[in-house]
Amino acid sequence: MGAWDSGPFDNDEAADFAGQLDEADPNERIVLIREALQVGADSDDEEAFARAVAAAAVLAATRADIPVDWSYAPKFDVEGLDAPDDLVELAVLALDAVADSDSEYAELFGEAGTLETLRSALVM
Repeated sequence: MGAWDSGPFDNDEAADFAGQLDEADPNERIVLIREALQVGADSDDEEAFARAVAAAAVLAATRADIPVDWSYAPKFDVEGLDAPDDLVELAVLALDAVADSDSEYAELFGEAGTLETLRSALVM
């Protein structure tokens, strides 16, 4: 696990994912976010969990006043991202999968309150 802090982009996988989102065509970003969330919801792979939490953070920023100001977060304007409601439901499932796992990310994000903060922003 290459994590240096407890924010959603404070690990190698999430930072790489943010870079992919920045480089992607704007129409492709939702597809990448959906894939990260689906794999995170269906997997027990820690790397998938890190990407899913990062994807959920991007969605949370589109729905609530959560700034995407982490050092390794995507640089594109997330407010312009048009996320369908089913994607939000998938994000909640992915966050729950992370929380219910016995992974190091579950412990790291759980202790910091990251998972609950993101979940609350998504279901508000």
